[in-house]
Amino acid sequence: MTAQTPTSRPRIPADFIRFALAGLFSFVVDAGTLWACYRMLGTPLWLATTAGFWLSFVSNFAANRYFTFGVRSRGGRQLFRYSVLVGLNYLATLGIVTGLAAVGLNALAAKTLAVAVLMIVNFFAYRNWVFRD
Repeated sequence: MTAQTPTSRPRIPADFIRFALAGLFSFVVDAGTLWACYRMLGTPLWLATTAGFWLSFVSNFAANRYFTFGVRSRGGRQLFRYSVLVGLNYLATLGIVTGLAAVGLNALAAKTLAVAVLMIVNFFAYRNWVFRD
């Protein structure tokens, strides 16, 4: 009989934790803008979703570039890649939020689901493509 060593719990990578914190900050900016525009100002849902999404653009790029991945090199290529990814995310977010709202889901819940799905995809895209030196 062989002795078994206790298995250690899987460790969450530090960059994923930082990514989640940066994303939480961006989500507050994004969803808060969506809520304020849509509920308080009566802005159409597509426009409120768009405003929140783009307002979080700069804060998310900076947070992930410096805080999450610690990139200090020139950022022109990273900003281009990030912009391409953001464009794809914008289309996906707009489709998810308006699609789910059209079938009766609350706009903020729809936004939360969109963020959750895209968060996983984006972590790997940021790590392996956008902020890769």
